[in-house]
Amino acid sequence: MASLDLSAYFRRTGFEGAAQADLASLRALHFAHATSIPFENLAIQMGEGVSLDLDAIQDKLLRRGRGGYCFEQNSLFLAVLREVGFEAEPFEARVRGGEQVRPRTHMLLRVRLPEGDHLADVGFGGEGLLHPVPMDGEVHPQFGRAYRVGEEGALRVLQSRQ
Repeated sequence: MASLDLSAYFRRTGFEGAAQADLASLRALHFAHATSIPFENLAIQMGEGVSLDLDAIQDKLLRRGRGGYCFEQNSLFLAVLREVGFEAEPFEARVRGGEQVRPRTHMLLRVRLPEGDHLADVGFGGEGLLHPVPMDGEVHPQFGRAYRVGEEGALRVLQSRQ
């Protein structure tokens, strides 16, 4: 099992201070990651292999300074959150487009906090979240956009308004 190089992660993302398993740290870590490690799917486009092994992800995103796609980004972020002490779990998700039901090709995270569950997603790219979103059904503004996690039957849906 690979070990996480938290110091290298903090250097890459520019995160400073003491990380602890609380809402303030979650917001700061999420923002630092989302604004420092870009979405990138070049490896897939170039026919290179993509590994979800933590060592391979750290080599690509931390040591070589590359970006990654959602599974790489959120796998690394999940490892960071767990190392800091957060209770976090990964989920597969669908990205909607029109009326067509698409396969689950996206990864995001649910983080449990005393303030309530939060959806974290550092791997969506330019239209993605800069801060985690409380999963409370309320609208949460972020830098000129607004997000909420709504319910559609048994499903949870991240909605955005620009």
